[in-house]
Amino acid sequence: MEITLPLDGKVVVTKIEVLEKAKTPGRIKLLLQVGFLNDHGKEEREIFLCEGPLRTLRKSVAPVIEPPKASLLPVRKQMDFASCEETLAYLREAFSHLLQDKGYLPAEREGADFYFEREGKGFFVNCVVRFDEPAFERARSLVELRRSLKSQGAANDFALVAPAIQEPLGIPLRHQERWVARHQEHLSVQRIGVYGVNNEDPNKIYPFTVYPQALELKRYFMITSQQWSLVRSRYVLERTKREE
Repeated sequence: MEITLPLDGKVVVTKIEVLEKAKTPGRIKLLLQVGFLNDHGKEEREIFLCEGPLRTLRKSVAPVIEPPKASLLPVRKQMDFASCEETLAYLREAFSHLLQDKGYLPAEREGADFYFEREGKGFFVNCVVRFDEPAFERARSLVELRRSLKSQGAANDFALVAPAIQEPLGIPLRHQERWVARHQEHLSVQRIGVYGVNNEDPNKIYPFTVYPQALELKRYFMITSQQWSLVRSRYVLERTKREE
């Protein structure tokens, strides 16, 4: 296992605590709480999400870990939606439920489709039916909102939420993934999270860019990020069978 901390090589590290870990084939993600000495010789602590290669001596079957939620929403029996309005309502309910499960409360604030808050820190959320040019405009509006908040912007989280599989809504999977790849770096730098809600299970939401700041949400998305590749592969396999 090779992990590099995002600190200057001259920084003295005093303590490393593993808060959460997630393994994928050949890779490992670690949520670390790191203690280190600052320029004044005083100890500081920060939380870092680190990723690196993992070498295993033998293959093992990883257990399926369910995302940690205190309560669950009912699942659906279909991948598609009757209308854009139904889609947006589903996304709003799923993401709102996750935030409330982690201690966030709904509040009134302009600039996004809905807003939640916890301990003085906000979470601005926009929902879109599919990843297309209008969706990027919704993401860009979050970038502008974050900039307008100036110093307070860094204390808040921002999310663009869409269905995880958008082919039933008119966007081929390859186009959906191309959209994410095209905008991933820019939105990550701007700290805009892009998330996909499982079409059938609103309790499973997958991260496509950065994670939120709250530790409980980081833990949740570390687990669901492992599941996305399996969900995608299963969907492609079932689609192929239907087309034969």
